[in-house]
Amino acid sequence: MIDVKTIVPVIILSIVGLIIIYLSYLVKFKKQAHLISGYNENEVNDKIGFCNWFGGVLMIPGFYLIFAGQLLLFFEPFILIIIISIILVTLATVFIAISGGKKFKNKY
Repeated sequence: MIDVKTIVPVIILSIVGLIIIYLSYLVKFKKQAHLISGYNENEVNDKIGFCNWFGGVLMIPGFYLIFAGQLLLFFEPFILIIIISIILVTLATVFIAISGGKKFKNKY
């Protein structure tokens, strides 16, 4: 049986995941690069490629948060492992986004 103690984190993870997916959608498909922290138009040589890269990569944590929330419904005893996996997936995708985004920077 699903209780309130389990359903609240599931709802929170799903809402945060949807927000991340929406912001990534705005960056990838609407090319709203100003949503990227530290974005400087003068330092990027290909804005469209840069937006495609960051928006696409940063959708991964959003989808994973929704997936992790669903995992909590069925595997509540493994909550610590699920939280650690959320942290690792988020850190890995941020690292990949930053390192891959360097190819769109101007060479001075």
